[in-house]
Amino acid sequence: MRFRHLDLNLIIYLDALLAERSVSRAAERVHISQSAMSDALARLRVYFKDKLFVQVGRSMAPTPLAASMLQPIRDILLQIDSVASTNVQFDPRSSRRNISILASDYVTDVLLNRALLRMSSEAPGITAEIRHFTGSFVQDFEQGNLDLLITPRGYATARHLSTTLYTEDFVCVVWKGNRKIGNRLTFAQYKSLGHIRVTLGDWRISTYDEWFLKHRGDIRRIEFVVPSFRTALQFVTGTERVLTCHRRHARMYAKQYDLKLVKAPFDIPPIELQMQWHKYRDQDPALAWFRELLQSVASEI
Repeated sequence: MRFRHLDLNLIIYLDALLAERSVSRAAERVHISQSAMSDALARLRVYFKDKLFVQVGRSMAPTPLAASMLQPIRDILLQIDSVASTNVQFDPRSSRRNISILASDYVTDVLLNRALLRMSSEAPGITAEIRHFTGSFVQDFEQGNLDLLITPRGYATARHLSTTLYTEDFVCVVWKGNRKIGNRLTFAQYKSLGHIRVTLGDWRISTYDEWFLKHRGDIRRIEFVVPSFRTALQFVTGTERVLTCHRRHARMYAKQYDLKLVKAPFDIPPIELQMQWHKYRDQDPALAWFRELLQSVASEI
């Protein structure tokens, strides 16, 4: 089919080339031969009167024109996918869908562990891929390479649909053998003891740390910076360190790591955990089913 003399199949091939930056990998992505993809690229160059890609080392770099088309093309294909899936009959017991989710280890432990166990029972053929935070997660989501984001409210994008799953508050965690801390923690003790900071992927600070630095200043003595909340909880045991973290996560690991939860010596606002999905996938029946499952599990934790 042609539109304004453009073979619309070439749009699919251009999308693959923009994603893979390689003729051979793009050909594999859309299940055609390498020579067919090379021919498609030649036809695209003629139509757009632009090289579109130039060789840089072992990969191809898009020209400014090609780079400017990346998101519009993804939006077109996502809209087509949305239309095509509207009337698809979905049966969770027979579906072979894969669902990709971006979430922290805290969300994985507290929410997704329960949700995926239930999914395995109700939809044994559906698989899930949990991805960690990177600097490109918003771009991956915009381009349809992620099905769901589960993040604190305000950390994703306002362009797409979202709903709050649950609210979480923070506590301070210390080792039970820490003789400096009794049943309460003073602000002076909080400042004097060592702390653990959690960073997620390419993010420099976590949700709590961002609030802390904005409202309290850099008054803590950071002894360790670790890449996950789970690791941070382990590094409290046997020390005099303090960790400020999510209450549900702390409760989950308190017995295993011999930890004690104490109230923070100042008020910390709770966070809202939100689930967000691409606006063009709102009618995707498999994702709609999984979103309902997540909301159901979230209401029980």
